Amino acid sequence: MLATCGDLVQALIDAQATGMTEKDIKAAKPKPLPIPFPPLAEQHRIVAEVDAFMALCDQVQANLTTTATTRRTLLDALLAEALAPLDVAMTETAE
Repeated sequence: MLATCGDLVQALIDAQATGMTEKDIKAAKPKPLPIPFPPLAEQHRIVAEVDAFMALCDQVQANLTTTATTRRTLLDALLAEALAPLDVAMTETAE
């Protein structure tokens, strides 16, 4: 089974930990830990994926805003018609 990046970092932290019953890393004596990063090409691919998802989120947000505006306009029109005085409604029906 392949170790994940998280497993590798956890192993590095465990190697720096001290103590018998509860292992921890002393804040007073921090030791540099090598943190693995993906290759630059992979980082660019990840950024491109995140950018694509963010663009999709922006599009969904814009659609939700448009839908809410349309819904509000339709509701206002419906309420205006439903609450119009009866004589105005009768006049409009007679025409």
